Amino acid sequence: MRYCRNMGRPVKHDERSRDAVLDAAEALLAAGGPEAVTVRAVAAEVGESTRVVYSQFASMAALMGSLGARGFQMVADLVNQVPTTDNPLDDLIEAGAGAFRRFAIEYPHLFRITFHQISSEITQQPDAREALLAAYASLAARFERAIVQGVLPPRPVIEYVFAFHSFTSGLAANELSMRPPPLGASFWTLANDVDMNTLWRSSIGSFVRGLADSRSTGASARRPSPRARN
Repeated sequence: MRYCRNMGRPVKHDERSRDAVLDAAEALLAAGGPEAVTVRAVAAEVGESTRVVYSQFASMAALMGSLGARGFQMVADLVNQVPTTDNPLDDLIEAGAGAFRRFAIEYPHLFRITFHQISSEITQQPDAREALLAAYASLAARFERAIVQGVLPPRPVIEYVFAFHSFTSGLAANELSMRPPPLGASFWTLANDVDMNTLWRSSIGSFVRGLADSRSTGASARRPSPRARN
């Protein structure tokens, strides 16, 4: 995306120019990976000097942090848009196979810097941190509802979210690894004919049902045997 200005007039460093710089950075990220995102490259993409970039983002860390924030907020919005049904487990499946997978395959460049190769340089930026917490909250709310309705056994929500995130991020990373560089490594080519949507849904379904079944297995595992009590 090009950001055009009227020659001879001072550049307005407003929200539109900030969005233009961020759009340009995202385009470079999608085309060449994080290494392609430099201040000079972004400035050239918007047809401006590096001064315009620095007027909006004080550093490359701030710029990458805003890209990360864009990705995290996309996840939050997509998960929040998943309709609530009378089956919390089905809703979790949709949150993973529908919302999160959509983010990963449609915005693999943002998935890479937010969930696959996340850097503290990004998460330490205030806007990225805020969006990251919004993404967490969107999924945590789904698990809290399942616990309240008795579908999942009571346990800290962070444990459920951590496990779910680890599971779905692995699926996404492996699916994207099938793509050619720079987004993938042409890996898992044996799975090219696999229906990934069906695979995601069946896999996440088994995963969340296993979490629900952990009520009985967990109780029996914690209950001491008669011999242990003697």
